[in-house]
Amino acid sequence: MTARILIVGAGASGLAAAARLYEHGLTNLLILEATDRIGGRVHTVPFGENVIDLGAQWCHGEKNNAVYELAGPLGLLESSVVASGNVLIKNSGEIVPQEVTDRLMAVANEVMEADEMASYNGTLGDFFTSKFMKLMEDEKMKDIDRELVQQFLRFYQSYQEGYIATDSWYNLVASSLEDYDDSRKSDDRYKSVLQLLMKKHPAQTGEPIPVEEKILFNKTVSNINWANVPDRPITVHCTDGTSYDANHVITTTSIGVLKANYTTLFTPELPSIKQNAIRGIYFGTVNKIIMEFEKPFWSTMGNTFGLIWDAEDLEKLRKSQYAWTEGASAFFKIDRQPNLLAAWMIGKQGRQAELLDDRDVVAGMMFLLNIFFKNEQIEEPVKIVRSKWSTDRNFRGSYSSYSLATEQLKTSCNDLAVPITDCLGTPVLLFAGEATNHGQYGTVHGAIGSGRREADRLIKLLTE
Repeated sequence: MTARILIVGAGASGLAAAARLYEHGLTNLLILEATDRIGGRVHTVPFGENVIDLGAQWCHGEKNNAVYELAGPLGLLESSVVASGNVLIKNSGEIVPQEVTDRLMAVANEVMEADEMASYNGTLGDFFTSKFMKLMEDEKMKDIDRELVQQFLRFYQSYQEGYIATDSWYNLVASSLEDYDDSRKSDDRYKSVLQLLMKKHPAQTGEPIPVEEKILFNKTVSNINWANVPDRPITVHCTDGTSYDANHVITTTSIGVLKANYTTLFTPELPSIKQNAIRGIYFGTVNKIIMEFEKPFWSTMGNTFGLIWDAEDLEKLRKSQYAWTEGASAFFKIDRQPNLLAAWMIGKQGRQAELLDDRDVVAGMMFLLNIFFKNEQIEEPVKIVRSKWSTDRNFRGSYSSYSLATEQLKTSCNDLAVPITDCLGTPVLLFAGEATNHGQYGTVHGAIGSGRREADRLIKLLTE
């Protein structure tokens, strides 16, 4: 089968590219999707009394944000409960006084927003720890217990490592965060963004874009044979034995999939600058464990619960059968579902949890809840649902960031985004996805922007 343009992946980036192409009359296109659904790391599923998002959940900011531009004017966004009501709770069950919590978080936010981070040559961990401890020496902060300061620092490290999807903030380039916007809004369900891209949302007017008619599901690509010869088609092979020819291919697979397969996925092999980008850009894992309870024991206590461990108790945890629960840096409420509580699972412990069965996961969550909420009567959850982004061969992680390896290899998102051309300079193999979008990596709006970028590249080539 021949398509003039073939897109690998029906996530936010692939759908955005296809919709843009279609709107400009380039309808001879085909999308190969490895799973049985659209969305990629946007994955909304039924759970509780409504639906929940196992993947992307928040709209980060408004400026230069494709998600906000799609949903905001239609009134589809609202503030999330996690934007307020932050509580720090010790493993003794004691809740840190709100006034102290607010002061600690204010200092932490000041550090993260510091202008000098943009020119700092070291890691986020080095930058944050040094500046935070210096600010905590201020006279107005000396009334806060020094042990609590250290405990908060451990918590905030885990919090940031989860937010950025890195195993360690001592492996993350501090200056790479200068453009990261931390404001959050929640959509009723993130799959609405996919509908908006295809103009299928009930709030929209006009004709839908029939992108879904162009998708073939359960098509795992095994090889893309691109040729440096004009007028010779690119052949895309799938694991089921089928193959498809195209003049241009946009690949939107995650950087995790590229890392695992780039040596066999492309024939001939990719240029070294592209290989360095794939090796150098970090791809971390953040998972959610979402629990439904008969009674919400936490309902009057707050919206987000940061877990503060005593150093000695933390060492004991690390030697126990529940060592993997250290990956739960916080519990948080789910918008409009009062009986749901979620754990944010990060790093290597989060990946270890993926290998456990649900019974073991429930036991670990109950272990944590009974420690931090020891003054409450807690029954086991009625049911749970969780993500397993790392072990899913179609994703192999959650989202990208810049690590020390990125810096050492002198690479960036921009290197990954550069298309491969034939001998006449015509782009034949193009790359999209959040990891290709400098300044917006790790986000859905970054993925959408990258898909549109590559579509526009082809629109200019083929229609002007």
